[in-house]
Amino acid sequence: MENNLIQLAQSYFNEQTYSTLASQENISVEQAKKGIDTVIPSLFLGLQKKSGHGLASLLETLKSSFSGFNFNEILRFSPPVQEVPQQGDTTRTVLSSLFGNEFDQIIPNTANFLGLNTNSLIRLFSAGIPAVIGALTSNGSRWDTTSIEADLNNNRSNFLKALPVGLPLNILGENPIETVVPEEREILTTETIVDPARDVILEDPVIPASAHIKRHDEPPAALPPAEEERKRSAGLWWILIPIILLLLWFFFGKGCNREEAPVSDAHVDSLITDSVVTNDTATAPAGEIVRESIMVTLPNNTTINAYKGGIEDQLVQFLNSDYKGLSDEELKDRWFDFDNLNFATGTANILPESQVQVDNLVAIMNAFPDAKIKLGGYTDKTGDEAFNKKLSNDRAIAVKNAFEAKGVGDRVMATEGYGSEFAKFPADAPESDRVKDRRVAISVRK
Repeated sequence: MENNLIQLAQSYFNEQTYSTLASQENISVEQAKKGIDTVIPSLFLGLQKKSGHGLASLLETLKSSFSGFNFNEILRFSPPVQEVPQQGDTTRTVLSSLFGNEFDQIIPNTANFLGLNTNSLIRLFSAGIPAVIGALTSNGSRWDTTSIEADLNNNRSNFLKALPVGLPLNILGENPIETVVPEEREILTTETIVDPARDVILEDPVIPASAHIKRHDEPPAALPPAEEERKRSAGLWWILIPIILLLLWFFFGKGCNREEAPVSDAHVDSLITDSVVTNDTATAPAGEIVRESIMVTLPNNTTINAYKGGIEDQLVQFLNSDYKGLSDEELKDRWFDFDNLNFATGTANILPESQVQVDNLVAIMNAFPDAKIKLGGYTDKTGDEAFNKKLSNDRAIAVKNAFEAKGVGDRVMATEGYGSEFAKFPADAPESDRVKDRRVAISVRK
């Protein structure tokens, strides 16, 4: 299993879940979020500390508790303790098994850190248990102790990193990281030098004459004459390099009226299939795809700005055809991919720059009032398939919600997440290939 157990467990929570927890416990939504962000890695760490027969026994107990459980409704496992006392007892039993004799210290200390009362924290643990179990067992379908134990051990460092900043590890019964004082020894230092001819950084090792660690109150050692001269020369290059770069930009950048390529954002899952957008085919770099901007006129005389061959162009042509003469099976096989729709990485949060294409699709649906659609979400082959399935479905739902906000949500007959089921490229394929498998698509229905 990929190292995304924390992310997978957190994916069971959404704004509505946090709001419900906050309302039931009379806390803020932010407190609920911070509490869950503490509870999930804490539960994983508690499970990771158990091993062998102890873990097998606990998993057997949990398996019976989650038999037939709907992991899409995790709060059903944990109704308010005061309303169903026996549910609170079940949670305490699980927590006592995880944390042992330290339970009575861990719960109040953690609650104090989060600014919660102990009952509210136990309630959050109750909500976190099914999310953690769902992530570990692929929604209750995988209970093999050996593989689960391996996943827990492999992810221990991730669990520790996921804990809130400032939370002392001893609160959770973890040993704090000891500070290691190194023995006095000879230190190899490196001097960073820029070679202007190649514009690279060289590492020039300098071995000090003394074998002791230098104290802060010691004066700097005098450099040999040759070394001093080299430092002065390097200092001159730091002045000359910006001037040379400025001249190069003036003659080869500004003089040729070139546009800089956009900087990629590592926190964006791009669903753009064609990366170059330009109207000037003569100046397009060799080997890059050129997208021609066109104006698409709709039956209600509305005009939208789109790209030739893009989703808007293809969809309008299809809706203008006699598509109703096609069978349901033929329609199911015809999908139109969004080509300018972006999400924040690992989430179903549509980024603002995608609004243009969303608005175009809304205009098309308004122009074709009889058209019904289905939305499908897809991912590449990286990561855990259960998470991919849920993420792809959440993204399809996010597009439907965007349509609902514009008054055409009733035109969406269904949404479905296919995960990596239809991905064409392997998990180790280049990003330029895998991005083609991450998409949301529209299928027209009757």
